[in-house]
Amino acid sequence: MDNRNYDVSIGEDVVSINSLSKSFHVSTPILADINFNIPRGQCMALVGANGAGKSTLIKMILGLVKPSSGNISVLGESPGSKKVNSRIGYLPELAGYWGELSAQELLSSLGKLNRLSESTLKTRSEKLFNLMGLSLRSSRRMGGYSKGMLQRAGIAASLLKDPEIWILDEPMSGLDPRAQEKFRELIKKLKQEGKTIIISSHSLDDIRMLCDRVIVLEKSRLLVDGETTEVVKQLVEKYRSSEPWDEDPLGEFGEDWKL
Repeated sequence: MDNRNYDVSIGEDVVSINSLSKSFHVSTPILADINFNIPRGQCMALVGANGAGKSTLIKMILGLVKPSSGNISVLGESPGSKKVNSRIGYLPELAGYWGELSAQELLSSLGKLNRLSESTLKTRSEKLFNLMGLSLRSSRRMGGYSKGMLQRAGIAASLLKDPEIWILDEPMSGLDPRAQEKFRELIKKLKQEGKTIIISSHSLDDIRMLCDRVIVLEKSRLLVDGETTEVVKQLVEKYRSSEPWDEDPLGEFGEDWKL
């Protein structure tokens, strides 16, 4: 099934993926013959079972993993180039920051690497720490942060460059309900400003609220590409059915089930 009824009039394509495949020296490819484009200003969700290839696809868009075959163009350039990297923000699924660093030192290091002026770095850092509720704790070592605080520091870091493309891998992980709602508001605001946003998430509620379009990966292939409302409806039905989602589907609870 392939529903290509999303609106591409928002702007030109900022990501183009053609016949993309990736294998890691195993018989079954991680990704096989993936094709899609992302127009400027669109918020797109990547959905799929664990191991479907979502994170690998994101890493290839970032230039961290090379395709086995096929092509990717990001902002008209090859992924991973300095020009592209300066215009992309990335929030990884698992934040792995050196615990001896403070959030202030993290953003300061990233700002210097990206050649931000001291005034720009100071202004953006203060705004982001205030927005993420870290103003009073940004000078503390991140080794003492909770998972939610680390996630908020990661969100701030991903926005420091004021990126054109913002890539989020399970962005609500570890956030409490209040922080989740604030983050949703931020995503909506940046959508309105014309940012291109890619969200990898298992939360259908977040996808329904935030995304214009959904791409579903299953068993290495692009299964569905379409408008959010219709695709989420299909996914809900798929979750409820006995149709396998993984190669090794989840079992059922029988009446006499016990550990």
